[in-house]
Amino acid sequence: MQLITRYISLSPGPSRKKQKQASALRIMTELGSESSAHGLAKIASSASKKRKVIWSFLVILGFTAATVQLSFIVSKFLAYQVVEVSQMKEGMPVEFPSVTLCNIATVSLTKINELINQNATDIMPWLTFIKNTNFGDHDERMDSHQAFYENLPEVAQAIGHSIDNFVISCRFNARECSAANFSLYFDGKNYYNCYTFNSGYDAVEKQPKKEKLLMHTTGPQNGLSVILSLENDNPPAGAYGLYDVKNHIAFSGGVRAHVHAPNTMPSPADHGFDVPPGYSTSVGLNAILHSRLPNPYGNCTCSNIEGDRSYLNTIFSCLQLCKQRILVQRCGCKTAALPMYKETDPKKQNLPFCGAIKNWRNTEAFLKNSSVEQYTLKCEEDLLNYLNNDRSYENTCNCFQPCDETSYQKHISQSYWPLEFYQLDALRNLYQNITISSILIREVSEKLNNLQARFEQYMQENRKEEYNQTDLDTLIRASTIVRQNLIRLNIYLEDLSVVEFKQMPAYELADLFEDIGGTLGLWMGISVLTIMELVELLIRVSMLLCDSESGSLNGASAGDPREDQEYAELNPHQHVKQKAPFPI
Repeated sequence: MQLITRYISLSPGPSRKKQKQASALRIMTELGSESSAHGLAKIASSASKKRKVIWSFLVILGFTAATVQLSFIVSKFLAYQVVEVSQMKEGMPVEFPSVTLCNIATVSLTKINELINQNATDIMPWLTFIKNTNFGDHDERMDSHQAFYENLPEVAQAIGHSIDNFVISCRFNARECSAANFSLYFDGKNYYNCYTFNSGYDAVEKQPKKEKLLMHTTGPQNGLSVILSLENDNPPAGAYGLYDVKNHIAFSGGVRAHVHAPNTMPSPADHGFDVPPGYSTSVGLNAILHSRLPNPYGNCTCSNIEGDRSYLNTIFSCLQLCKQRILVQRCGCKTAALPMYKETDPKKQNLPFCGAIKNWRNTEAFLKNSSVEQYTLKCEEDLLNYLNNDRSYENTCNCFQPCDETSYQKHISQSYWPLEFYQLDALRNLYQNITISSILIREVSEKLNNLQARFEQYMQENRKEEYNQTDLDTLIRASTIVRQNLIRLNIYLEDLSVVEFKQMPAYELADLFEDIGGTLGLWMGISVLTIMELVELLIRVSMLLCDSESGSLNGASAGDPREDQEYAELNPHQHVKQKAPFPI
C-alpha cells in the first residue's frame, strides 16, 4: 500500500493564541456596543480614534469620581451612627419600681439608750477613744458614722433603725402590706439600715424574682402608701448633738427616698430625694424605657454587675464598684463609702477597711502602729479625691450603658399632715398593735387622751372658762412631737402610657445600596443590569480561556473548527493551512 500524502499549501496561518485574542476582543466589542453604560457604548461604537480617546477619558473621569464618592458612602456606613426616636406605648401594664427608704437620722437613739443602759456594747469606749485621740487631718473622717461602722460593724447594724419601728403602716394597690415586703439594704457611710420595697430579688433563691409587680391602674389609692416613724422623740435627756457643717445630708429629720428599677443597686445618697416629717408627700411617676443598640452601633451591655449580690447593670453602680476595685488594688484596703463587691481572690476576701483601727482598745499598741492607719487613711482620701476629679479611670472600668433600662420621671407634691384635729385618732390607729419604747406612745398619747377627756368634761358642764396656758403648751408640744416624727409617703403611677426612647441605625444597609446605585448611575450610568453584563463578559472570557487550555492539552492539530471560522470572519484575507487526511 502506497501512502500518498496530499497538502493544500497556503500562506502561513495565525497561531491559536492569536485566534483566542481575536475572539476575546470580539466579545468585548460586542458587549461594549450593547452595554447600558453609555460611556462604554460610545467607546465601542465610535469609528473615530479621537472620539474613542475622548470618551475613554470621560469614562475614566467618571469612574474616579464614583470611586471617591463611594469611599465616602462606605465610610459613612461603617461609622454606624445612630439616631434616637421616642414613641408612646399604650395599653401595656407598667412594672412598679423599687422604692428604697432610709431614715436620715442614721442611728436609733432608742436602741443606743438601751445598749448604753445595759452596758453591753463598745459604743462608749469607742467614743472615748475618738475624743482622746488626735488623727490630724483625718479627725473628721474618724469621727463619722462611716468610721464607727468600719470598726464596729456588728454594733452599727444593731443600732440602725429596724423595719418594725420604721414602717408603721403599709398599703399597696389597695391592699395591706407589711415589713415582709421590704428587704434590707445597708449603707455603711450615710444611713446604715435602709429598706427596699419590691427589690426584685429573691433572697431565698439568690436570684431575681420571676414575678413582677405590674400595675394596671393609676393614682395614689392604687400605689404604695406608707406611714413612717422617725424616732426623733426620744433623745438623751439634757443632751445636744454635735453639728458638722461639712456634712450636707445629715443632721435633719426625714427620710431619703430613692425610686429605681427593680433589681438595680440603690444609691439614695446620690439619686434620692428628701421627704420631710409633718407632711404628706405624693410622688407621681411616669415610666421611661431606654433601648440602646449593641455593637457595632453602640457599646451597650446586657450583663449584670456583681456587688454584694447580682444586680442589673447601671452605669453609675458599675463605676462605683470600679472605684472600690481601684482602691483595693492601690491601697490594699476597702472603704464603706463605696459599694462592696464579691472578691474572687482568696487573698483579698478579708481585706480590712481603710478606716479600721486594729488596736484602738489598747492605747499603747495603737501608738506603735499608728503610722499604718495614717497611711491607709491618707491613701484612701487622696485616691478618692483624684477619682472624683479625674474621669480618666473610666476607660479601664469596662462600664457600659445597659441595652434595656427603665427609669421613672417624678412629680413631687406635699401637703400639711396630720392636722391637729385628727392627731389623736391617727395615733390610736397607727400604734394600737405596735409596742415600742417611745415618748410618742407613753407621753404624747397620754397627754392627748387627757386633753380629750377634759374637753369632753368641758362640753358636758358647759363651762365657759378656756384652757389654761399649761394645757395649751401641752397641746402644742404633743402636736409638735407628732409632726416631727410621722411621714406619709404616697408613690404611684400617674399614667400607664410609657415613653420609649429607642436607638435606631441612622444609616442602614438599604440606604447604602440606594446611595451606591445613585452614585454609579450619576457618574457612569451603571445599574444592576449593567453589572450583569459585566458578569456575562467575565463568564464568556473565562470559557474562552478554558477552551484554549483544553485545546493546548489535546495538541495544536486538534483545533476547533468554530474558532477557525470566527478567526476567518475577523480576518478574511488570511489563508488557512489544511492538512489532508491520509487515505487508507
